Amino acid sequence: MPYRLSCPECGVAVTEEVVVPDTGTITTFAINNLPDPRAPEVPFVSAYIQLDGTDIPMIALVGGIPAHEVRQGMRVRAVWVPEEERTTSMSNIKWFAPTGEPDAEL
Repeated sequence: MPYRLSCPECGVAVTEEVVVPDTGTITTFAINNLPDPRAPEVPFVSAYIQLDGTDIPMIALVGGIPAHEVRQGMRVRAVWVPEEERTTSMSNIKWFAPTGEPDAEL
């Protein structure tokens, strides 16, 4: 998840790091037909992805699959930029790609 220095609700400094898996489930999505420099291709999919072990979905791009094949419940895994290019931002994840696992029940 994006690294945070403070709580977005109250502004208190974050002192604990919590590591979560880079796998999750697509809860809902949209197919986009306008170009975006972050997208793998057009059309592309932006989706709410609930990472395993979390209770709040995050929004991210989906790649590695034709847009018309994306579906709710699809299991996905983060595709990371090379380690030497990583910062403390969401740009560390290029997009999420299907894992090949059976769909999750929502």
